[in-house]
Amino acid sequence: MNHRILATAVAAIACSAASADTVTLSLASPQNGQTIAPGATVNWTISFEVSSGDNAGLALLAVDLAQDGANPATLDIPPADNVPIAMLNFSRPQGISNPGEQNPVTGYVGVQRGTPGGRNLVEIGGAQNTFGQALAPGAGIAESATLDGGIGQSGPATLATGSFAAPATAGSYTFRLQNAIANTLDSIATLPNHSPVSSATIAFAPQTISFTVGSNVIYGDMNCDGVVNNFDIDAFVLALIDPPGYATAFPGCDPIRGDVNRDESFNNFDIDTFVNCIVNPPASGDPCPAP
Repeated sequence: MNHRILATAVAAIACSAASADTVTLSLASPQNGQTIAPGATVNWTISFEVSSGDNAGLALLAVDLAQDGANPATLDIPPADNVPIAMLNFSRPQGISNPGEQNPVTGYVGVQRGTPGGRNLVEIGGAQNTFGQALAPGAGIAESATLDGGIGQSGPATLATGSFAAPATAGSYTFRLQNAIANTLDSIATLPNHSPVSSATIAFAPQTISFTVGSNVIYGDMNCDGVVNNFDIDAFVLALIDPPGYATAFPGCDPIRGDVNRDESFNNFDIDTFVNCIVNPPASGDPCPAP
């Protein structure tokens, strides 16, 4: 079966001309704008919001998560974690989505396409069955004709979440949303009638996430002198309570150095580990805690 099922679905159910309906997509990550270690986990979330007052909610939404061509290295982006509960009607078997590959049930979580070692995640998402008739149980697709109205109109909704390991090559990386398609419901018809849809205008806010993979992050070395010792205490405290002040006092020093407990965030939970490293310091040039 062709994996580009959603493209066929768009052609089949987008009967009305493009309208003023707008679907706004956003890509977010707690690692956005941060310097992280090679192999650190990068978490991502794709959210969406549908304009209200001019439609009855989302009918179809799919988008690619892609790597920027200027990235220093590439990777195979793993499929999303799962199908959010609120989006089950957009995924097999209830709704219409690509067939599963790594996930045997559904390709709603995205399918990997591209050169091995640099594959992007294509067509994350799916569509509701707006045809008015359900396929028989066991068909594996479009088994429900009951529509969920108002999806995306009560505030940002989650399309998908996932994660990947940061590449080992140092440098700046950008990941972006692209090739988005969306339809909205004009109205919800009484079954077994078809519910009309319109192609929606796509907006992004924001469209990308970026992070830097550090070449030699010495965790705990808050003053960037190459050694973890008592002279890092004041800098550690400053970075916790006054990040702008830290950036001014130690230009070029990234506060991610304070993530001594390696949970990919620098915060109060790093204090105990940092104190232990000051009491039992690592060798010069080694991170805290020592390898």
